[in-house]
Amino acid sequence: MDVTSWYFILILLVLTHQGVPKNYQTFDYEYYYPEADDPPVFTARPQTFTVEVGQSVIIPCDYNNPGVNKLIIKKFPAGGGSEKLLSVGAQRVTPDQRVTITGSRLTISHTRPRDAGTFLCHFDLEPPVQLRHTLDVQYAPSVRGLVPPEQHVARGSSVTLECEAHGNPEPILRWSRQGGKLPSGHHTAQGVRLTLEKVDRWAEGTYLCTADNGIGDPASAAMTVTVEYPPEVTAEKATMRTGEGDQLELMCIVHGRPPPDVVWTHDGTPLPDTMMDTQLHRPSHDTATTYTHTLLAHRHSLSISPVTENDFGTYVCIAENAHGQTTAMIQVTGLPERPKVTSSPNGGESTRYTLTWQTQTYFPITDFIIKYRKAHLDLWQGNGSLVMAGTWANVSKKVEGEARLGGPPRAMAHTLNNLEVATDYVAIVRVRNRYGWSAESQHFHFSTKKAMAVLQSTSGERSGAAVTWLLLLLFLLLSGVLT
Repeated sequence: MDVTSWYFILILLVLTHQGVPKNYQTFDYEYYYPEADDPPVFTARPQTFTVEVGQSVIIPCDYNNPGVNKLIIKKFPAGGGSEKLLSVGAQRVTPDQRVTITGSRLTISHTRPRDAGTFLCHFDLEPPVQLRHTLDVQYAPSVRGLVPPEQHVARGSSVTLECEAHGNPEPILRWSRQGGKLPSGHHTAQGVRLTLEKVDRWAEGTYLCTADNGIGDPASAAMTVTVEYPPEVTAEKATMRTGEGDQLELMCIVHGRPPPDVVWTHDGTPLPDTMMDTQLHRPSHDTATTYTHTLLAHRHSLSISPVTENDFGTYVCIAENAHGQTTAMIQVTGLPERPKVTSSPNGGESTRYTLTWQTQTYFPITDFIIKYRKAHLDLWQGNGSLVMAGTWANVSKKVEGEARLGGPPRAMAHTLNNLEVATDYVAIVRVRNRYGWSAESQHFHFSTKKAMAVLQSTSGERSGAAVTWLLLLLFLLLSGVLT
């Protein structure tokens, strides 16, 4: 043992016997012989927290045996990006006032979608001690169209509507149409795109792309489809019957995109301009006729007041836009309507038949004509030969004292005499008023009373061939072929 060691032992012995001065601080024995601290251990387990936007969430970093180490909490954004330091020990580092630190727990109030991500509880040791939590923030969807809100497309072509949505969970996209079904006939279709094939004007409308994920209310984006096409024109009535002094309104229904310009002509002469509610005055005898062109939705009307004989004729509604021109024709006349026969086709008399008909007229009927003839082969000639249907017979008669009618159709009648027994006939009727003759009625088939034919034919003497014909006719009548 060297001199230095002995000297140190001697000093210790002296101090032991004399005591320690009062102002001298003793050292703890462990200060000179420290033992290594055990590393902290997290008592919380890794978790995934799911909250709706606006709610609060607690991120637990509970641990034991902390020693002198400080807990560090970091965040890694869900969408990627650099990590963010939130707290060191009990000290909050982030400037976000929604974040608070209580012991080893981090609380986020009024969560937002950007709060989602991975939270790391960390002790900076070697090796590091770590605990990871995941935060999933759910929020209601938002949606936007990826095409212009108004789509103009030519008739016959196709158009595709598209939208995108954001939300958590991932929203489901459905397409619908305001006020009706989709052109496919379905109420909805699913997907980010909706394609309309070979569109026509019935495909026009507002289409909705709706996103729904079960959080909050669904969100919708609206897109309007406008189909451009040439004018389509139809006359509400192709023939209008009127009389002098009346008021008349002609109507045509016009569709087209862009909205067509509409003009009217009378016997080839233009009437008012295409402006709505325009008027044209044309003198006629002692009165002045006013033409008024009005528009209500797709209905273009031309009012004539008062009507004169000069106003009869052909009116044409002409509609034109950038895609073409279309017309509709309306005939204005004072002639009576085509008669309609109303009598029964089965006559109740042997040699007579009363024909009844009705017609619409604004002026008295002055005349009528009835044409009639046999309708089929005549089997009852004296020599038993077959004869073709007979020639037309005419009945013409003037009508006296008829009053003008402008409401329900006029009913008329006339009895045809000297007809053959049990015979089929066909008749045509025409009527006339001060402006001329109506069109012919449709061919009307009738017959005289057929039971008499059986009685007459069985009372006479006929040859074997005639009897055969009689039996054949009776069979046909009983079977309903000739009735």
